[in-house]
Amino acid sequence: MVNEYFDLITYGGNLYYYIFELANFSVLAFLVLITYKLGFININSFIAWIGIFFSPFLFNYFLFSPFLFGDQFTYAYEVMSLKTTGESYEHVGGDGFFGFANAVTLSAKILGTIPLPTYMTVTSLAFANKFILFITFLWFKRFFNNENEVLLYFLIPSLVLYSATGLRDTLVMVISIIFIINLIRGKLILPILLLYPLLVLKIQMFAVLAFYLLGHLIFQAHRSKNLFTFFLFTIFITGAIYQESILDILNLYRVAFIAENFVAEDGTIGYSAWALYGQENRADILLNSMPEAIFLAILKLPILLLIPMPWNWSNLFYPLQSIESCLLIYLYCKLTLESKIYKDYEFILLTFILVVGLGLYALIMANEGTFVRYRFSLYYPFLLALLYVCRQPKKNIDNINDKKLLN
Repeated sequence: MVNEYFDLITYGGNLYYYIFELANFSVLAFLVLITYKLGFININSFIAWIGIFFSPFLFNYFLFSPFLFGDQFTYAYEVMSLKTTGESYEHVGGDGFFGFANAVTLSAKILGTIPLPTYMTVTSLAFANKFILFITFLWFKRFFNNENEVLLYFLIPSLVLYSATGLRDTLVMVISIIFIINLIRGKLILPILLLYPLLVLKIQMFAVLAFYLLGHLIFQAHRSKNLFTFFLFTIFITGAIYQESILDILNLYRVAFIAENFVAEDGTIGYSAWALYGQENRADILLNSMPEAIFLAILKLPILLLIPMPWNWSNLFYPLQSIESCLLIYLYCKLTLESKIYKDYEFILLTFILVVGLGLYALIMANEGTFVRYRFSLYYPFLLALLYVCRQPKKNIDNINDKKLLN
């Protein structure tokens, strides 16, 4: 059942809303029951996933307005339009960057293929995201002996929250997880193929993971100190040669994010306000050299890792996010220290790419609320990848790398 009148009727939290979405919850609950009865998950996972599947009811229209993540409605409009008319919603259609598919349309096509009984409200997309996340859990946990440990990493509050909305963040994280794990395992074809949806859905994540693929596949920087050093040397030389082009891209994103959140004295906001009143500050924003960019990224990186900062807290949700930010850093350090892999070059390359990605976000960061979400979408796949590296026997990783080298 699809809501072909979504732009007129959104069932904003009334009785019909709960009836429609209860059908989706029931299907997902039945799915997790079947997987439990078949022995694919244990009782702890069964209980936890029932709660995770129920979480969309707790967020949209209950704990907060769905307009807090207003982009949900754009994705919902597109899903409803594609499923009823086969054509894009009039305000969404068109190509994305460089002539590729539109990010909203591709997200809507993927979410719309999930076999749910109803697509009637914005929360229907949240249940589609939950389905995708559950399938990812089933795939990821098969690499581990301790299912309960893996389950804990799927109970991180931000993951539960963002997958309970109709945004594309879950798709980006899932594709990134599959990309990184397969790359570490030496399965190269799938990561290469996954670069296309990443390019469409999140060009920043595409850039970070393409960089990772380059270091892993071409430079073999995960194999030895000399290869990693050569990779770093090549990066610095390339950065010096193409400094102007790199700075143009970084400045484009810095200005775009600042303009998007710009507030003028007369109360106007966004790009129009920036065009009228913000241009005089443009020179202060632009990066002029690579050393300046690197220095600024290092300076702002701790802030990105710890946001939202206390002086920006405006409700109870913000301090909880700050606590989680510290917890995520603690988990990364705890895994590293207890597994004693800090001298392993698989770990070093993985962490280096993560720091580079976070540094890029630190450079273009403007709105804290937006970049808390962006940071988590980048950080979480690398955290799961670290868990994978730490829990795999060292000889297995070495065998994977040897086979890649021979091939």
